[in-house]
Amino acid sequence: MEFLGWYTTGDQPNDEDLNIHRQICQINESPILLKLNPQAKHSDLPVTMYESVIDLVEGEATMLFVELHYTLATEEAERIGVDHVARMSSNEAGESSLVAEHLTAQHSAIKMLHSRVRLVLQYVRAVQAGELPRSHEILREAYSLSHRLPVMVTDRFRQDFYNQCNDVGLMTYLGTITKGCNDINQFVNKFNILYDRQGMGRRMRGLFF
Repeated sequence: MEFLGWYTTGDQPNDEDLNIHRQICQINESPILLKLNPQAKHSDLPVTMYESVIDLVEGEATMLFVELHYTLATEEAERIGVDHVARMSSNEAGESSLVAEHLTAQHSAIKMLHSRVRLVLQYVRAVQAGELPRSHEILREAYSLSHRLPVMVTDRFRQDFYNQCNDVGLMTYLGTITKGCNDINQFVNKFNILYDRQGMGRRMRGLFF
């Protein structure tokens, strides 16, 4: 709701950016410049922010850009929506995105947990069948592990799980509704243009306005 600055693409600010920034200063005394580098080869967010300062250079007042430090703040619903629509993707250098790396790490952790639990289960079954000697120390560790795993059957887990499912579903429905509204808006615009050309616009416009 407030004019903060302007944005453009590129690497480091140049003279053209400085000229545009001087014009923006007529609207806001201290505007912010945001630069997005589309050719960045790293997986971090390629966005840099600058503010302008007036400094003496060779005895003359000169406008210079100073880089600003920033942090990204997201809500839980936004993170759930991003995780829901995230797809495994890689850039030309073969570096995965941050979201893809996060999901890959979670998948590897869950896969490792599943393999370890299956190994413990196979050991317990082998001991019961008399195929392996009984180790009370290992059995005590397995017994302790079995009491930590069934947290998924508690009421709190079920409530949190359904809340996250509902949040993801709402984000999906919101995207579908937004796309539908955009399609309807395009249809209305094309319909009005078509009937305006045929001289029927004044009679049909009341259907959509």
